[in-house]
Amino acid sequence: MINGIDKEELELLKFSKKEIHTQLRWEHSKEFEYKGQMYDIVEKIVKEDSIFYWCWWDHEETKLNKKLSNLANNAFRDNPKKQKKNQQLFSYLKSLYFDEPFIWHSNNPMQYKAANFYYSDFYKSINLTPPSPPPNNTL
Repeated sequence: MINGIDKEELELLKFSKKEIHTQLRWEHSKEFEYKGQMYDIVEKIVKEDSIFYWCWWDHEETKLNKKLSNLANNAFRDNPKKQKKNQQLFSYLKSLYFDEPFIWHSNNPMQYKAANFYYSDFYKSINLTPPSPPPNNTL
């Protein structure tokens, strides 16, 4: 249906290849959000380091997303219990990740350090030869 739309009704948006990863929030390969507005891609043109999108500006989906966002914000903002639970959840999720890079250091004297990579020669592989002659597994 969108492919049959006249180009005069479409928006032409130009982005660098870097910007499509930093400024666009992708719903899927044919739909993205840019500056709070939803767009459906009708045609894509790639030229050197730029990408041009002929898009249908989806006003309906933009309105719906704003309503959903407002409902979610109001649900958490107005209720102190929900605010507290939201803060606790946020704190818990934040505790699962390190703010600083974590580097583990062992006291093992057999380790060799090369840059930030540690190699340990402490454990040896078990090298077992198969039994000779092979076992007979017939019942």
